[in-house]
Amino acid sequence: MVALPKQPNKSLIDGIRCLQEVLSRAEPVGVGQVATELGLETTRVHRILRTLAASGMLRWTDKRKYAPGPAVPVLATQTMHASGFYRAIGPMVELHKDLNMITAMGLLWNRSVSYLFHAEPDQALTSAIGSFDVWPATVSGLGVALLALQTDQTVEELYVGREIPGFNSLPHLLDTLSEARERGYAIHHNTLAICIDETFQAAIGFSSQKVSVKSVSKYLPRLLKCKQEILDVLHA
Repeated sequence: MVALPKQPNKSLIDGIRCLQEVLSRAEPVGVGQVATELGLETTRVHRILRTLAASGMLRWTDKRKYAPGPAVPVLATQTMHASGFYRAIGPMVELHKDLNMITAMGLLWNRSVSYLFHAEPDQALTSAIGSFDVWPATVSGLGVALLALQTDQTVEELYVGREIPGFNSLPHLLDTLSEARERGYAIHHNTLAICIDETFQAAIGFSSQKVSVKSVSKYLPRLLKCKQEILDVLHA
């Protein structure tokens, strides 16, 4: 992660946070909800969201809430191409064909995982790209792997004073992340997951009742092979 400059542009940071908060919701969201979630003043959030709506990044619904605007799909397409992640779909397709388990590739934002690829067994792969909802990071094997890339201090800032889905306390979560760092992979809720690397902060993994601590040695080599194939195309 790049360190903040000495005089960071707070307006820009808050604007990005507000945009991401709206985009992470399955339903349109109101100003008060965004302000509460982000700990910002309602007036400031109102001004930011109105500006984002004027730019086309958001739209104002008839129920006085905000939802993704027409500019978002364009930005998403540009981002996928610029980042190179669209080229990573090929190795994920091959992984899914080999295993025929739930296979996924996702990115972490705050406390959620956004899935670029998520395929169920025997699912048509044309519907596996970008079709899965945002998911709480702590109930996802990919989320645990991605959180393990963060420092304990960063994780504490994300979760202190908040409910942690799937964990009974913050120390419980931190212990789990420590284990994932030591192993080099996360195994959580029958999901085996690994991160690509610190530059491309995405994770890949697969899930099945067959996946357990005892079966890691059987499945990890195939996951590592997929990781290397993704790195090869990302660096091409």
